[in-house]
Parts: sequence; structure tokens; C-alpha cells
Amino acid sequence: MTTAHNNDLHISDLPYPDAETDYQDHDDHNASFVESRPSSFHSFFSASSSTRTATSVRSKKSTRSKRSAKEKTNASPITSSSSYRLTPPFSDKQLIQLQSHGNGSDDESFVVYEYETSIKPYREPFYRRRKFWWACAISTAIFLVAFIPLLLIVIIPKVAQAVMNASTMQIIQMNMTNPQETFVQVSVDAAIDGIPSIFAATVEFQEPVQVFWVRGPGDQPQVGQMTLGTIEKHAFAKAQFTQATTFEIADPQLFGDFAKVMMASDTFLWRITATINVSVFGRTIKDLSLDKLLTLDGLSNFANLKILSFDIPSDAPNGAGALVSIKVSIPNASPIGMSLGTLVIDMNLKTAYLGRITARNATLIGGQPTILELDGMINKQTDPVALQELSSMITNYLANSPTVAYGQGVSVLPDGVHNVSWITAAILSTKMTIPLLPPTPINVIKEVDIKDLSLVMTPEQPWSPTASSTDIAAVFQLPFNLTLNITDIWDPTLTLGYQKIPMADITTAVWNRTNSDMVHNNISFTLPTSQMVIRPDAHDTFGNFLIAVTQQDTATFDILGSAQSVASTSLGLVNITVPFNTSLSLQGINFGKMTPQLNGILVVGATVDYMVLNATVIIDNPSIFAVDAGPVTLHITASVNNMTDYVGDVMISSLKLSPGPNPLQASVKFQPTNPTFRDAFFTEYILGTDFSASIYGDANSSPVVSLAPIMESLKMSTTVPGMSPAPKLIVGGNGNTTVGQFLNNHEIMLQVQILNPLATTLWIHNFTAAVSWKGFPFGSIQVVQSFSVKPSGVDTSPIFGIQIPSSYQFWVFMATTFLPQNLGVLTGATVLVDLTAQIIATVNGTLGLGYEAGIKYGQNQVPVFLKIEFSLTGLGVGGLRRRSTSEGYQMHEASEDGYDINDNRLGPEPSKQDSVAYLAWLKQAIRLSYPEEAAAGGWV
Repeated sequence: MTTAHNNDLHISDLPYPDAETDYQDHDDHNASFVESRPSSFHSFFSASSSTRTATSVRSKKSTRSKRSAKEKTNASPITSSSSYRLTPPFSDKQLIQLQSHGNGSDDESFVVYEYETSIKPYREPFYRRRKFWWACAISTAIFLVAFIPLLLIVIIPKVAQAVMNASTMQIIQMNMTNPQETFVQVSVDAAIDGIPSIFAATVEFQEPVQVFWVRGPGDQPQVGQMTLGTIEKHAFAKAQFTQATTFEIADPQLFGDFAKVMMASDTFLWRITATINVSVFGRTIKDLSLDKLLTLDGLSNFANLKILSFDIPSDAPNGAGALVSIKVSIPNASPIGMSLGTLVIDMNLKTAYLGRITARNATLIGGQPTILELDGMINKQTDPVALQELSSMITNYLANSPTVAYGQGVSVLPDGVHNVSWITAAILSTKMTIPLLPPTPINVIKEVDIKDLSLVMTPEQPWSPTASSTDIAAVFQLPFNLTLNITDIWDPTLTLGYQKIPMADITTAVWNRTNSDMVHNNISFTLPTSQMVIRPDAHDTFGNFLIAVTQQDTATFDILGSAQSVASTSLGLVNITVPFNTSLSLQGINFGKMTPQLNGILVVGATVDYMVLNATVIIDNPSIFAVDAGPVTLHITASVNNMTDYVGDVMISSLKLSPGPNPLQASVKFQPTNPTFRDAFFTEYILGTDFSASIYGDANSSPVVSLAPIMESLKMSTTVPGMSPAPKLIVGGNGNTTVGQFLNNHEIMLQVQILNPLATTLWIHNFTAAVSWKGFPFGSIQVVQSFSVKPSGVDTSPIFGIQIPSSYQFWVFMATTFLPQNLGVLTGATVLVDLTAQIIATVNGTLGLGYEAGIKYGQNQVPVFLKIEFSLTGLGVGGLRRRSTSEGYQMHEASEDGYDINDNRLGPEPSKQDSVAYLAWLKQAIRLSYPEEAAAGGWV
């Protein structure tokens, strides 16, 4: 207060918190504030100032003017004594009453100021007070003194009993051995669930465990008891135990009734009671009650019994039937196991008694399948009903179909000698259902051999081809080793399949008794001509089958079906259905690897659009299949002169393929679309050239729609042979001319003999040729004139001229080479010339009627009869025709450049018989006709 009086404090100088300043509260600050709580305003002021100074300030924008404004706003004057006070209890808005001195006046006035602060009052927590802890300690001691006896004496036993009541008991396996009338040895594997796994505990049975058979509400007779030893449960483990003990039977007759139910039912109920002691945490809790209701699986009359093997090894002695050996697997879902010893069972069909079988050392193991081997005999049957049931059993077994047989317990001898009443009663009431089914499918047919199989396809019935076969043989083998003699077979039904899909049924096969060898189990059938109807849902499969037959080396298909038979066996006369279920692989046709031969190609006709050729197509069929596909139209392409193009269509009026070579008559429409290819092919064909070709089909190749898949995939490589031997079209020629024609017209008039190698008329419209003799050009032919040549014959052409060269060199060649070597032509002789020709011809008609084609033909050593009458007739009176270098040939009058026909320099024409003189005279004529060329050539 002294400080307050000695210092003039203006209200604006008070440390009020600024509105924009953020204060933080700290524990150490609050503590210091409590310890130095002010007794006067000055001390409070000092504490507030220090607190404010220590507080974190985010903003320092406060000003005196702002505080002054706040003072005016918040201040309210009050009248009081000259003391100050703090408004308790230090709320966020504090009221401070201060004395104000103004202008030296003695009057005191008080003003109440309100401001905000972050300082809060401090109070010590209750848990830091000593009184609290003393109270807790005393209360806990009192509670423990009262609760521990209650826990040990009352609560823990009640909790333990509750745990036992909530727990469950499970018998995992209980195997009974050495059964006697009043007891049986048991091996018990059981577990108690529900005891907390973290505890280790020991369970002791104070008395034998009582076992009750729960037959219904209020009907729970005791069937026996057994003594169990101590059960040790380890921490974090189940209370599971395995013990061997004796099960004491309370009432053998009652236990026999229970055993019947246990053997026949799917489930049965046991109630187990006992008084037990449980030791846990070092303390033993006595006299706990164990009372559990257990639902256990029964043996269900050996339901789901499975045949592992079924064998008839031989006939029984004295013709009594056949010995039988059966191995079965009996699934046992029940935890109860039992030692049965010698078990005898009678086997029956629906009404027929089959015989008796025995299992020795039979033991059922709880929760595990049991294998029993039973041996006995099947009796010979004579009753018609029994024979019918026996026939069905054998038929179903061969067809891998189950036949239900029934087993009835006859006796059981646990030790092999003595019976036990209660277990005998159980076995006698047991009726087993035995499904007689082979453990693995049986294939009775070991081998099938089809000698031949013929299919005839027609457009009218594309999905019902006619099938036939002369021999279908099958080798069968029954799984039983008993006397069997098949005396008759009838009603065979065969189903053809492909890729496990049935395609068609054949019901008309007939047993061929003559070809069958029943001693060696060989059956033979004959399939007469009959319809094989393709199933509606197997059309695509049938198409795939045909593709496999025609396009692969081997074709595999399935044969299913059966045949009825009568067989004499050691079991009696039975009717057996012999099943067919096998796959057969046969040699396929494989057109892709086939090279058909084309022989006897002959042109027989033509139209404007195409030429018709007849041919023989030889197809070698390596398979056993015979197919009659009807009319077929295929297509052919070929390669010639590095060109590959369409040739035409091959039409086979009846495509019949039998095993082995098949010559088929075909008609070829020669109609290439490329003229260049057409002429080249026709030319090379006449010249005898062989062509690489390909024959293929399409979906429209056959009118039988079911054959479309085959035709679309059909493709064969072949060779188209040319004419063999290659014909010589120009047989010969006959030329006759004079020296005047030689020198004046430069031509030889000629007729040729032309061969027509075709079987139809050949018309020639344009004949262009170059003639040479030993490589020297002799002349050219250009004939544009139509004439015909008869089919497969020789005709003479009209007379036409060979245009010979008019050059000086040609005449020198004639005078010095040709004539000296062919002097006979002066009087008429045959000369061999070479010919290169281009012929435009039509086949089977003239232009506009026949098929037009071009032939490029070359022939050497063509014999031409030539006679040159060297007379100057034709030269004209004016003199020789002489070649001009620029104007061709001109006629010159007698002058210094030429000579008159009577020129003394030439002299008279000598006789042709004097060939030497005649050649000399001809040379002189050539020199006089070509003086410049003769001089330049040194021939003067």
C-alpha cells in the first residue's frame, strides 16, 4: 500500500490485459501465485504484472489510448471506504476497487474496473491427499478378510461346476475288442472341451463312468460302466486322453438291443455321468458332477459300401455254381469300432438267393474305413426269375452299371469259434446294401476289326447315308473265369461316334455265325445295306468325322452299343447283353497326300466359252472306306512358264472310291480367264509338256450338303500330262516355183499338210511362220485365211506363198550353199526345213462358234518337196528386177547398169541336167543383176 500511496497511479497505467494479447496458463506460474497471494492492491498489482510479463504475448499492438478507451467503457464508479478489494473468486472478469487521487484533492472516489485475465484458482487433487490413501488401505484389508474365505469355499466350486456344466465331451474313437457276454475291452480316445485353455488341470474320476442309452424322454436305461483313470490337462491344450479299460455290460440282452440300433442307425444317444475331482492352481475341487449327453454316429448298416474287386476265379466243384471272391471297403463314420472275427453273410438279389460269403478276422475301426475280404460261392440258378435277375446282374456289371445286392448277417464268431449273444443279435439284424459295380470300368470288347465300310451319299438324303459292311469282327473278354458258351447273338445295336459324341445308330447288323469263333471269343457281324441316320444334333460332328477320314492318315472313331446273347454258364443259362464301348483307328484316305493320276486327256468338244476334255482320274484309296459321293465338280489350277492360274473345272459324274486304285471318268472344262496363260497352256500341252497342278473343291462342289465340309477342305496335288507323244503338226509341204518367180515375186508357192491332234475339228485362221534351212533364213509365211483340219487327221492347206528374201546375200546363199547341196530341187526333191509358227485357231467351230486359242509352235526337220524350175520366164521382156537401196525393186531397161535378156554376157540358159554349168550360169546372172554388191564382195 505504501507503494501505492507514494506513486501516482493513473488508471491507464494498470496492467490490464490487452484485447489482442493471448495469455497462457502455466502450472509453475499458478503455484507461485498461490504462494505469494497479495495482501494489498499493490502486491496484487505486482503479481499481476509479473504474471503478465511471464506470459507469452502474440501481439504488442496495445496503446495507451486503447487502454484509456477500455477504461472509459468498463469503469463504473462506486462509493466505499478507503480500502480496495478483489472481487472473489478471481473469475475471468475481475473487479478491482482502487483509490483515485485527482488534482491534489483530498476527496477519494472509487471506481470499479473490470478486466479479463487467464489466471485460474488452484486446488490439490483428492488422490494426492494422505487421508484418501489411508482410507483405501483400511477398506481393502477389511474386504479381503471377508472375501477370501467366501471365494475359496463358495465361489470357486460353483464356478468350477459351471465350467463343467458348460463343457462338452467328445468320444473320438472307442474300439471294442475281445467281446464277452458281460464285458468288452475298449480303447477310448476322448476329449473334454470348454475348460479354459490357459489353465493346467487334473481330472480324477471318483467312481466308474456310468453309460446310459437314451432311447427317448424318460427312457434312459443303463447299458454299462467303465473305469477311467486320471486325466491330465496341460496349459494351453485340450483335455484329451486315450485310455484302455473294460466296459462292463449291465444287461447283455439290453446291450444286444443297443448294438442292433448302433449297427443300423445313423446316430444314437449316450448319456455319461460321473463324479470327479478337479485340481487347479494347487487346489483340489471335489465332488464335481460330470453329466454329458453325447450324440454318436452309428454304422448305418454299412452304408456306402464299395466293391474293390469282384472275381469269379473258377467253377464250383460238382457243378454247384461258381466260386466268388469279393473285396469291399466299409466306411465307418461312427467312433465305435468292433472286433467281429469270423463274419458270415448271405447274398441275395431282389428275390434270388445267390449264396453265402465269409469274412475272417474282420475288424471295424472307429472313424476309419475297413477292408473286408469275403470268399464264398454263387449257387447255380435254375428258377426262371432267379436266372433273369442273375442275367441282369452280369449284364449290368459288364456295362459298368450297378446292381443292388443285399447282404444279411448270418453269424459272427469274434474268436472264430464262439458266439457272443449281443454281438450276434446285432449282426443278425444287419441288412447291408451292396452295389455290385466294378471298381474300374470294364471294356469287354478288346479289339474291333472292320474289313470294309461303305457309305453311299445322295442329295435327297444327305444325313441318311446308306451303310454296309461284309465283316465287322470283335474280340471280347469277360472278367469272370467261368465256363461260358455263347449259343446265340441277336439284336446288335451299334452307335458310331466321333470325339465322344454319338453320331448315328446302326440297328441292322446281323450275327455271322459262320465267321464267328466263340471258342476264342471272336464275334463277327455282317452289316447289310441299310440307312444310317445321322442324329440331328450331330451334323457338325459327322462333317468333322468325314474330314478326318478324307484328310488324315488315320481316322479314330467310337463304336458303342450292345448285342443280346444267350450263354450257357456254370451259373445257369443266362441272357447277357454284351456291351460295345471302344475306339477304333483306321487308315484314312488323306487326299492331301494323294497324287491322283490324269490319263487319257482328250479334247472332245468346245463352245465359244470353253473347251471340253475327257480324262481318266485315278485315285488310290488306302483306307477300308468305300464312298459313293455322287456327282462332284472340282477346280484345277496349273503352272506354266512361271504363271499359275485357273485352268477350269473337273467334273466327275460319280465319285466312287473303293479301297485300292479307282479310275474315275472326268470331264474338264478348259476355260482359263487369262488369255496369255490360256495360249501358253494350250501350246505346252500340244508340245507334250507336263504341268504341276492342284485340284481343289468348295462348298458347292457336291449337291450333297453333308459333304460340304469335305469339299471345302479337299485339295490334291497332281500333274497334268501333255500330249504324249508330242504330235508334229506340220506333216510336210509341197512347193513348186520358177526362177522367174524367184527373181520377180520373191516367193515360192506352197501347200502344207497339217495334223489335227484333237478329236474335234480344228479351224486355222491365221498362220504366221518363219522358215529356215540349217539356220539360214529361207522365207516367211503370212496366211490370213480360214481353213479346217479334220478331227485326229491330216488335211492339206490352201496354196500360199513363202516370201523369200530378195537380198544379194540370199542369192549368194542359194547359189553357193543351198543349191549345191540340194541340186535335186531343180527337178524336184524333198528338203528338210525348220519352222517356227504362230497359229490362231478355233476348236470345234469357226470364228464365233468354236473356242479360240493361240499356238506358238516350232518344228524342225519338216520335209518339204520343192521343185524350182529355173526358167527366166517371169522376168519380163525388159530385163531383170534389181533391188534399189532406197526404192526396192525397179524394172530397168537395157542400159549400162543392166542387161537384156539376150545379153551376150549372160549367155544361153544351160540344161538343168548339167548342174555345174547351170550353177555357173546362175552365178553369172546374179553378178550381172547385182554388179556393185558383187564387186564389193569380190565375187566378179
